[in-house]
Amino acid sequence: MRPMPSRRCQRAGFSLVEMVVAVFIFSVAVVAMIEVFTVCLRSTATSVNYSRAVFLAQGLMEEALAEEDLTADEESGESEGDLPDGTWTREITATDTAGLYELHVTVEWREHEQERAFELTTLAAER
Repeated sequence: MRPMPSRRCQRAGFSLVEMVVAVFIFSVAVVAMIEVFTVCLRSTATSVNYSRAVFLAQGLMEEALAEEDLTADEESGESEGDLPDGTWTREITATDTAGLYELHVTVEWREHEQERAFELTTLAAER
């Protein structure tokens, strides 16, 4: 005569070990997703600040080009508003060619404990 299988063996379900492993795997996946999200936010902030620096540099360059009389000069200041801890420098230097000037604009700022900078350079002729 064969022994009757116990009711315990016939029950379907998950064991405690299986549940612990599943929770561990899920936790690792969630932590990885949060890390990816954080990196994406930092990248977005960096991109936005670079765009702001580009617009500031272009504006400073256009101001210099709009002046009637270009002369060798250097100016600097702090960015107002959008760019955190931002400073700018605009240099106008004469080149070896008469009536031709080099305009150089540098925008610098701090972001995530790092120094960042954007530089824009062009040549302009006297009018």
